[in-house]
Amino acid sequence: MNAFTKKTAAVVLLAAVILAASCAPLTADESEADKAYYERIYADEPEPSAKVAALLDVLDTCVGGQYVIGGQATPVTKDFIDRMFVKYPDYFSDGRLEYLYRIAENAEKQGFAFPEDYAWDCSGLWWYAANEAGLYGEYTDKTANDTYYDDCTPIEKKDLKPGDLVFMMGTDGHVSHMGIVGRHGYIYEAVGGFAGVVLKRTVGRRIYKNIVSGGVLVCPSWNAFGRPKIFE
Repeated sequence: MNAFTKKTAAVVLLAAVILAASCAPLTADESEADKAYYERIYADEPEPSAKVAALLDVLDTCVGGQYVIGGQATPVTKDFIDRMFVKYPDYFSDGRLEYLYRIAENAEKQGFAFPEDYAWDCSGLWWYAANEAGLYGEYTDKTANDTYYDDCTPIEKKDLKPGDLVFMMGTDGHVSHMGIVGRHGYIYEAVGGFAGVVLKRTVGRRIYKNIVSGGVLVCPSWNAFGRPKIFE
């Protein structure tokens, strides 16, 4: 095979690999290679401080809960949904309103189970856990934007450790979303109405199972990072 033919074959092979990757179905699950990678890089991660551990213990109890804007471990009742729908109708489109109504109807008949019949929003998840863990001494609730600017010291992505916060920041500097870093690269996040409250390793990619209508939900990457001043 001459040099030109070898080069052509290499280009064709590369194109085939790229095409195969682009055609592969997106999945919200980690691959075995991903798991092995994370196990390796987090193998020597030290245990978090007592304050951070207390926070993470609370967050563990929230995984599997629902997302409703304005929620902070709030029971998913029809009244709560209706009140939030009047204020923020865009959060309840594309089947989310009906999905939450079904949860409310079942909970009102069967009794409310924690966390699946309770709701948080993104900053509500952080402040619920922080309040339950007694980090601030008094009840506190803020938006993601105010949490970043009032309560965090900006850090680099490479410096993230358990208890730190990850954010979505717009080009205007406004912060619209957040999550909380757990052990071994996991992040606790009240994603939105299509995904609820999850615990996933999402620093590299944010792909979630769509619990409302099936398939997956692909979201932009975290682009701002902060360390709560309470942990400094």
